[in-house]
Amino acid sequence: MPTTPVARYGLRGRVVTMDAARTVLTDGVVWVSDGRITDVTPATERPAAHTASPVVATAGTIYPGLVELHNHLAYDTLPLFRIPRLYTKREEWQGTRGYRRYVSGPAGVIGSVPELIRATIRYVECKSLIAGTTTSQGITLRAAPIKHLYRGIVRNAEVPDAPDLDPARPKIGDVTPDDRESFRKSLSGKGARIVHLAEGLSTSEGAHQHFLDLEAPDGTWAIGPKFVGIHAAALTADDLAVLATHAGSIVWSPFSNLALYGGTTDIASAMQLGIKVALGSDWSPTASKNLLHELKVARIHSDDRQIGLTDQQLVEMVTRTPAHILGWQQALGSIEPTKLADITVVKGRTGDPYRHLVDAVESDIRLVIVGGVARYGTPALLARLSPVDENVDIAGSTRALHLDTADPDPVLGPITLGEAASLLADALEHMPERAAAIGSVDLGLVAGRALAGTEADERWYLDLDQPPVAGIGPTLSEGTAPALLDLVVGAESFASIAVPLRLDPLATEGDDAFFQMLANLANLPEAVRSGLPGRYGEAPRTPTEGLGLPDDDVSIAPLPLEELLTRPGDLTLDERRLIVDQELSRGRAELKAPEFVVRRHGTRGGNSRVIALNLL
Repeated sequence: MPTTPVARYGLRGRVVTMDAARTVLTDGVVWVSDGRITDVTPATERPAAHTASPVVATAGTIYPGLVELHNHLAYDTLPLFRIPRLYTKREEWQGTRGYRRYVSGPAGVIGSVPELIRATIRYVECKSLIAGTTTSQGITLRAAPIKHLYRGIVRNAEVPDAPDLDPARPKIGDVTPDDRESFRKSLSGKGARIVHLAEGLSTSEGAHQHFLDLEAPDGTWAIGPKFVGIHAAALTADDLAVLATHAGSIVWSPFSNLALYGGTTDIASAMQLGIKVALGSDWSPTASKNLLHELKVARIHSDDRQIGLTDQQLVEMVTRTPAHILGWQQALGSIEPTKLADITVVKGRTGDPYRHLVDAVESDIRLVIVGGVARYGTPALLARLSPVDENVDIAGSTRALHLDTADPDPVLGPITLGEAASLLADALEHMPERAAAIGSVDLGLVAGRALAGTEADERWYLDLDQPPVAGIGPTLSEGTAPALLDLVVGAESFASIAVPLRLDPLATEGDDAFFQMLANLANLPEAVRSGLPGRYGEAPRTPTEGLGLPDDDVSIAPLPLEELLTRPGDLTLDERRLIVDQELSRGRAELKAPEFVVRRHGTRGGNSRVIALNLL
């Protein structure tokens, strides 16, 4: 086993290049040098520059690394929960006690406790990696006036760490009429603008209005070639024609849409109109664990609705197409000379090369390479190319990781995947106790002077990109601990409704609890409920009585802003005013009194200047 990653080598196997001609080499070699692909040849040929390079026989099919353009990584430790009824738009389910109980509340606790912040970063990145994902929406560390961008193992769409890749620019919330013009101007800049777009049903006036808000009074649209709409599920065929006319793109998350709303994007019309479509797994609480999972749901949905998507088109949605959407087609998305060596290898070399990837499960992933560095794979293959830092069990198969734990990011620290999983599992199992004790522990990750420009007492939090409850901004610009935002939610604390949870496993394969919950997702078409288990060698389960709690669908509302300023709690006066200012700027309400006299309450983990950690 090498002590440092091997820089020059060849990978032998069936090669699915995803180039313009969709070339497939039955027995080929992908030659890599210093992070880039230098040649792709038949196995009988060896380039002169690689005379001394070792050739690793993968016994598999070699694909470009999978590219994911929509995943709320900060929430991917949380398991799939029971959806109590059919919803028509995002604001409905995000305004319920169940959402607070199973999603935003636990995420707030995890995002506030130092060791859990570190554990989350490690765990969710590995969760992407073990399914062959080499690029995802990323992890960003922020603080005014500095900005440190976390560069981990998986390539970060917002911080791609290569000079020929323009960073993506996500905007999690829908575009409103107030920010439409500034958003439209931003479309002329570099990098894709990835924005949530009309999540819900086209019959929902609220969901559909989010699309209509992109049209200015003069008839111009805040859509262009850099525009990337996540979900776009409430768009009609006419709306999609507008999107196509302005060269916009879509990120499609069918499992999440179907589970919540019973419907999804009109993908048949989108494809007929020539709109570029990529797949995104969204997040684990209501959707897929990874792109391998999402590929299967897309396959089942296309067959069930007779949409006619081919396996090649589906593979394009996780390789070539998202690279084009990002404007990265010259560097990623296919296996060609000069491109970055982001590679995924799947067990086996027979059968249709595209169906081979669509059918693959996590234990079929034999090797994952990012930027020429082998990061994950079978112990035998990884040990040929990189040091092995850790072994892990994936659905009964041993896999190895090269995580750079000896030289980690200064904020992450030397934490292993096993350590991360143990910490998170214990915290989730004891969530009621952890929530009740949140005011008695120091909150926020102290980075010290590990990062240039930081101060010794600065604290970092997971800057969650979803609201604690509908009607409230997801986080404060100054980085208040997410667990302290209980005060703005309403009369009840999260601790009063919290329940024990389990850590969502790394893989769908072998996750018995997932398949049991799948049987209870009544909004899903029967084709998905009964067909998805078989794709993982499982039998469909029988629905279980008594899952969830009777009050999961009870609506909860944010505290009136006037009451927020005077009610006792853990937030300081400055923090309360920040919330009020933020919500006023979002048009939530108007305050009737110009001034308030408020008693100051101490903060937990107490520094006024903090740094926020983005996991988008």
